[in-house]
Amino acid sequence: MDTLQNAPTSNKLINYRPIAEIAVGLMLGIAVCGIMPAGGAAVLCIMTACGAAGVVFALLRHTRSALFAASVLVGILFAALRLPTELPNGNYTVSGIVLSAEYSDGETELILTKSELHSHAGVFRSEGRVKIITEGYLNIDVGDGVYIPKVYLRGAAKADSSERSRFLKRLSEGITASGRLYGGGSNDAGSTSVDEISVVSKHNLPVREALTSVRSSIVRHIGRIFGTDAGIVSALIVGDKTALQSDRTEAYRATGTAHLLAISGFHTGIIAAILGLFVPKRKRWLRTAFVGIGLIMYCCIAVYAAGIVRASIMVICALLCRALNRRADSLNGLAAAAVLILAFEPFQLYSVGFQLSFAACFGLILFSKQFETALASAHIPLAGSVSACLGASIATAPFQAAYFGCLPLYFVAGNLIAVPLFSLVMVLCIAILIIGIPFPGFAAVLAVAPRAVLFVVERCLGFLSALPYASLDLPTIPLASCALFLAMLFVLSPY
Repeated sequence: MDTLQNAPTSNKLINYRPIAEIAVGLMLGIAVCGIMPAGGAAVLCIMTACGAAGVVFALLRHTRSALFAASVLVGILFAALRLPTELPNGNYTVSGIVLSAEYSDGETELILTKSELHSHAGVFRSEGRVKIITEGYLNIDVGDGVYIPKVYLRGAAKADSSERSRFLKRLSEGITASGRLYGGGSNDAGSTSVDEISVVSKHNLPVREALTSVRSSIVRHIGRIFGTDAGIVSALIVGDKTALQSDRTEAYRATGTAHLLAISGFHTGIIAAILGLFVPKRKRWLRTAFVGIGLIMYCCIAVYAAGIVRASIMVICALLCRALNRRADSLNGLAAAAVLILAFEPFQLYSVGFQLSFAACFGLILFSKQFETALASAHIPLAGSVSACLGASIATAPFQAAYFGCLPLYFVAGNLIAVPLFSLVMVLCIAILIIGIPFPGFAAVLAVAPRAVLFVVERCLGFLSALPYASLDLPTIPLASCALFLAMLFVLSPY
């Protein structure tokens, strides 16, 4: 999609984009509800003020102001309705259905849905998901109904301000309570061992089971073909990081290229381009339907990661604009993606992946064209790639400080090396996986090519990460400062 070329020229301070205004109002409302206690007088006052302001602005025919006030009110309502009931910490008997079961680093992480929690205080029906971490491997499948005699769960400490950010982070994952079981015996909190987890029913989530089965089959197929590089390829293709070794990802983090291992817009663009090859451009509606259905299926298999959902919505919006002979606008596409995601999962706003993904895309939309023009006029090679890296990295810099306390200084060099080569790796891996269905042995031989490219990339990134001053330590900053920084970037941009 075109970015800055689509920005209309106007004497207005801010060009009007209703979808973007709705997205900002929705985020502000969710943030207000997240910061303040649920049902508190302050939230009620803000809701009343927003409702009254919306009515007044509507009567005065200030449509933009009325729309913004209504969006803030809707954001508060969405978040308030999704806030879980207070669950006190303590020992519980837990029963529920396994939504996901992932084994990594010697531990199994179970996510339970439709859970019932029994304690001395009574029976609680969990409004979200319950996370149980155990030592060792558990032979439990998605869709299994499980029963745990006793586990110490930490609930939602909403009233404690020191726990507020941790609570919101859990809510962004849909987690309302979490606990841990141990390999044998009882722990200090009185929890029973993992041996006492019993499976009481099977096949309770047929759709989820089917999607998980497809994803697991792809991961096993990747493992047979790509050997020791299967972890990287699984992360690239389907977003499965369970086999990804931490020592291999260190160089990616140190050079600002770790985003390549979390499926997002980069991967979605490649998938959309591959799907688009099967339908001629002149058949716009057929092309839109084919690519759109393909991306929806990809989102399902890739467990609905915020980055890929955002990118898929933007691609589908662009295709719809072309099919309708309308101008595609990247900022509206990004705003539409935010509205659709937050309408269903408002606390995704507090997800690190959501924030980094949207900030990177926001920075790229605002400044990549300007940077490219300036670099091209200075006869800098690879001006387009460098400008994209600069735009995304500038917008995500405060989030890097807020969450990781550092900023990679060689991110431009790292991305210039890794991005084009990873594009080649992804295309080759998809082609080899398709060939590997009828001819697995032949595919394993062909896999030598992308594995060699990965070897070169990781050696280059390892060299960069070992250089002096590879990263800059930054002070931790509040998320509100990150939001203000993005607003400042918007004011400085051509928009």
